[in-house]
Formats: sequence, structure tokens, C-alpha cells
Amino acid sequence: MDIEELLKALDNEENSKLMNMTTQKIKQLNLEVLKQTHLPKETLIEYMKKLKAYIYVEEMQDIKFGSFIRWISIKDPENLYLTNGAIVSEIKVENNGVHVICKSFSKKYYNIHMDECLIFQKLSNQEQVLLSALDHLAK
Repeated sequence: MDIEELLKALDNEENSKLMNMTTQKIKQLNLEVLKQTHLPKETLIEYMKKLKAYIYVEEMQDIKFGSFIRWISIKDPENLYLTNGAIVSEIKVENNGVHVICKSFSKKYYNIHMDECLIFQKLSNQEQVLLSALDHLAK
């Protein structure tokens, strides 16, 4: 583990919410959220693999500009699927709720209504280094 990278991660206040987490706790959180969708077991396992380096975000303040997110729209319970994802470019608070504006690698823009989606944010390298240290301390 790179000590300088760990020190940077510890100094970054944006990482404070991770201080009580471990990789296992994040995995459990993601699993609990996905179980609420009542997806078939095979799909659940597939999504857990795809979301290995992601954390479920519920609050607007936890979404970081420039971060990569994947989401599942829960508007139609009969058609739940994990998107390929996009990069957060803007967050808007409007009368009908919070909207996350994202841009995909194919330069398409998406307007995601937070109340209608389960959002998973990719952990940054810094967050992954910090989690690695926290995992080690938890042993």
C-alpha cells in the first residue's frame, strides 16, 4: 500500500463518510439495497459482481461531481436493469425533486431523478486505498 496515497486519502474531508466503513460493509449495503428490488437470484449475483467497486448513494450530498455512477430505474418494477453508467456533470434541485445530470462516454446526456433510481457511485482510487487500510484495521 502506498503510504503517501493513504495520507492523502485521510486528509481529504470528502472521505470522512467512509471512516466507519469496510469493503464488507459496503458490499452488505449494496446487497440489501438490491434485495429490495426482488430481482432473480442470478441477476442479483451478476449485479453484485458489476458493482464490486461501487457504493450505494442515497443522499444528494454524497454524489460527487465528476464521479462515475450506475443506476437502476425503479419507475417500472417489471423492467429493472443496471445501466452502463455515466459521469456526474450537474445536480439540480427542482420542484419535483433532485435531478442528477450525467454524460456518458458516447456523449449522451441523462437526466436521472434521484427519487426514481437506485444510484451506485464508483469508488475513487483514494477511497479504495482508504478502504483497504480500514479493512486491514478491522481484522
